[in-house]
Amino acid sequence: MITIFAMDYFSCRTGIVFLLALLLAGCVDEADVAEVRLDLTGVGVSSDVSDLSVVLSKGVDKKGRLIPAGFASVRVRLDSQLKKMAVSGPTATPEMYPTDESRWAYWYNARAAWSMKLADLAGFPPARYRPRAREKVFLLDGCDMSLEKIDSILRDATRRSGDFRLAACAPGAWIDYAPLPRKPFTEGNFSAGLSEAFNRLVLDERRFVIDVDNRRVCIPPMLWDCRDMVFAEYRRRFGPCDVSLTTALRPHLNHSARYRLENALGYAVVQQKTRTEILVTRRKIFYPGKIGRIEP
Repeated sequence: MITIFAMDYFSCRTGIVFLLALLLAGCVDEADVAEVRLDLTGVGVSSDVSDLSVVLSKGVDKKGRLIPAGFASVRVRLDSQLKKMAVSGPTATPEMYPTDESRWAYWYNARAAWSMKLADLAGFPPARYRPRAREKVFLLDGCDMSLEKIDSILRDATRRSGDFRLAACAPGAWIDYAPLPRKPFTEGNFSAGLSEAFNRLVLDERRFVIDVDNRRVCIPPMLWDCRDMVFAEYRRRFGPCDVSLTTALRPHLNHSARYRLENALGYAVVQQKTRTEILVTRRKIFYPGKIGRIEP
């Protein structure tokens, strides 16, 4: 259940009725509403992420894109997971998240889950972007939260830990973020999962763009914001030197991801301009007498 909050110049009751009437009439899109609230009646605290596991396995492909048909079948499971996260978290139930890894896993899972929820409200396909999606307010960890606030929490964690990947690999349905995971992060698998997430980001041709025609590498925004930390870590390990950002990233990557960057040696390194696409699995088009092709 989504509750729509009224504008200031209406009384609370009149305003809610008015906006609900507009919504039912098709005049207000749910995705345009500033706040999203779920019915938490009877919801108890829990660190269980089994619902999210089902959502990711059925609604996300191996490239971290949403699968429209699969996602539609697990919307109820996603809402169930979001309700648990609304009343549980590092602040609301700190005893459940005693370590940095458990807290980081919580924020990654929460960002992935709410990113999918907001993408669903925005409508996909087609992917109708809402400029204020990152600012949209929802209840998480017992308080009002947004994707923008989660990003700030991950940036703070990056500064405290010294690991730039915590911010750079923030998962999301939108193209400017790292791919959605195929399974939830946990305290036990977080370190390995973070390494995998960074490799998947660099190997993703849509999210991490190597523009061959213009000989440039376009760095996603969250990674670009961490570039000074990347350079500092590289110089700490290898001594004072003048290297490109792509070279400084190489020690953190596996062979396949390093090879992709090596093919862009000498390219200019620039910040990727803000993009607004929700990434979904491309549909297959089958032609008579041929094996199916992917629509470009």
